[in-house]
Amino acid sequence: MANLPARADVVIVGAGIMGAASAWYLAKRGLSVVVCEKGRVAGEQSSRNWGFVRQQGRDPAEIPLMMESNRIWRTLERELNADLEWIAGGNFVVFQTEAERATFERWQGIAAGHGLQSRLVPAAGMQQIVPGSQLGTLGGIFTETDGQAEPTKVTHALQRAAEGRGATFLTDCAVFGVETSAGRVSGVETEHGPITAPTVVLACGGWTSRMLAHLGLRFPQVWIKGSVARTTSAPPIAEVATWAGVAFRQRRDGTMNIATRSVDHDLMVESLLFGRVFLDDYRKHGHDLRLRLGRLGLSTALGRVSRAALKRELTRYRTLDPTPNHRQLDMVLGRLKQAIPAAADVRIDRAWGGYIDMTPDMLPVIDRLDSPDGLVIASGFSGHGFGMGPIVGRLVSEIVADGQPSMDLSAFRFRRFHDGGDLTSDTVI
Repeated sequence: MANLPARADVVIVGAGIMGAASAWYLAKRGLSVVVCEKGRVAGEQSSRNWGFVRQQGRDPAEIPLMMESNRIWRTLERELNADLEWIAGGNFVVFQTEAERATFERWQGIAAGHGLQSRLVPAAGMQQIVPGSQLGTLGGIFTETDGQAEPTKVTHALQRAAEGRGATFLTDCAVFGVETSAGRVSGVETEHGPITAPTVVLACGGWTSRMLAHLGLRFPQVWIKGSVARTTSAPPIAEVATWAGVAFRQRRDGTMNIATRSVDHDLMVESLLFGRVFLDDYRKHGHDLRLRLGRLGLSTALGRVSRAALKRELTRYRTLDPTPNHRQLDMVLGRLKQAIPAAADVRIDRAWGGYIDMTPDMLPVIDRLDSPDGLVIASGFSGHGFGMGPIVGRLVSEIVADGQPSMDLSAFRFRRFHDGGDLTSDTVI
């Protein structure tokens, strides 16, 4: 680890895509930035997600942010001088039911009101989107301006760009707590010592709720486990990221990332604390959720109430690496082969799991708190944060440096969990 700086303008907790993008934008503005990561850069969900960069199916509140993020993505390889495996092939959802078709038809009208064009594709037109496929008879919806990128490359490219502007990344450097004085942030306590800073950005995914609990702040957030597999190489199929009972995208080397919407939830203390506010989400999506009693849930039950226990958790679980659901992935592979005959001979080359930090309305928090002043949160991205990374980084830099963002973030305010705001999820995917 590099020498611990005594102070910084901004300390960012978490070196996933949100933390790295925030560091890059803040460093470009001339601020001194230190990023503290308990494990390694992009060790968790920022390198374990599907790699879809989509505007399609977003909650209406997210559409403007994702449209702006999409514009950033299109020039990001040039700006970072890095290969991100960016492919502007679009995003295609194949309807599984008539109800899903009706939902997306309503969403299409909302998206059009924001200036986002998505077109309905009849069953006869699906071959033009994914040639040689057998995707069903109900048609789908296609957003041509969407794309995909390789998660394992993006966050590291942002890290290198931020370091090139003077940012410092400290790995194996857990932050045990945010320090305050007279109602405002004064710095952080790390496992290697204190760092003084007037601003702290929490971009630490599922750990954010526990960090905030030690400041007396309640952030309803639970961990959901997703499973992803990468196949062996297949002949060229399509550059479009596709959802068709199986989610898949083909990389430049012919291998494919495959997954499904179904996820596991390892019961944890947060499951009990926040269960009531997640009931609506469970009623809507419970058919895709399997409840499990996991060892991690039992062993981390004290981290919310005991700072000493939280310290043990953060250093014990440097990089969360949950076992993927292999049964589910075998089923997904079978679906892929049915839908894409050209992939009939592929097999799973490797598989992985990752914890997703969920909020009740499936919207993130992107906000600067009033108390303690100087604390910024960028967390709760609910499984669809990868594509938002660039715009979130820019907005965090505006919140810190300018005092206000250039876009309306009222839907992502922290206080919505406490002021009686509507927590109904409007996310289609």
